[in-house]
Amino acid sequence: MKPTAFLVSLAALSVPLLAACANPSHKDDAEDLRDTLSRLPGVSEVTLDYTEPLTLDSGKLALRVTMTADAEPDAIADVVLTTYDAFADVHHGEEGDLDVLVGDDTIHLRSFEPDAKGEAVRNATANAIPVLGSGAVLADINTQDVSKKPHVFTAYTVEVEEPGRDSVLQKLADLEEAHVDIPDASWRVQAGGETGWLISAEEGFPGPAELALFDELSEDLPEGSAIGLYDDYATVQLPTGIPSDQVSAMVDRHLQLLGGAEEAFYMVQDDDTLFASITDGECLFDTGIVGARLEREHEASCSKIAHPEE
Repeated sequence: MKPTAFLVSLAALSVPLLAACANPSHKDDAEDLRDTLSRLPGVSEVTLDYTEPLTLDSGKLALRVTMTADAEPDAIADVVLTTYDAFADVHHGEEGDLDVLVGDDTIHLRSFEPDAKGEAVRNATANAIPVLGSGAVLADINTQDVSKKPHVFTAYTVEVEEPGRDSVLQKLADLEEAHVDIPDASWRVQAGGETGWLISAEEGFPGPAELALFDELSEDLPEGSAIGLYDDYATVQLPTGIPSDQVSAMVDRHLQLLGGAEEAFYMVQDDDTLFASITDGECLFDTGIVGARLEREHEASCSKIAHPEE
């Protein structure tokens, strides 16, 4: 190969390599933001975890701000807005996460290449603050990939202390009465964590149809069971040791409510075993006694069947 041709080839190869270089580090800016937040009124402690950008991977900064017990609502809002201003400016191309701890509650802000104006984030924060104290509250304010104006969406999760279905429904009713006017939000109320009683909606509060389905799914459950309903996706958490005939009867009734295995989004498990997971006709069954029985009874409605070891 001629020297000139070799140099041209080398230059051509270097173009994509140069184009794929990592973005510049903003660690110093992140540390400045941490220091700024630590000086704000009502702030007790600030921690920062910064991950340097890599080729084809953005930088990441995670901030955790603990507020004092007597922090004013305006102080909480200032922490969120100060952080978002930095996320939307110098950290616009980085993944930003902020956790603001207010007692047992958390306001989380997520950002990556956001489109929201600061005023929209301030409004979302102002809406979230009165919800705090309604239980253990997570107000998850998202500004990443939110196409609908104002490009901010808040997902509320409220954990109630009192276990059981009735406490979940009562808390849901109380929250809706107090906060039904909050726009661009979704609501989830749960007791006992992800495996306890739970009801949620993708947008707004659960409506009459979802509440009616929740009631129907809750009927005649084995004692100690719990239903989780995420819009039209239902989960059942059973206590260990429920006989297969009881599980079979329950699953059959639930699938009828959910449109059959062909249409259902449904999962049933106990503390040790996932017995069945059905997603729009695709079925996963455990190979034990309960799972095998469910497979025999519903395989004709499944477009695809799999087992845990496959």
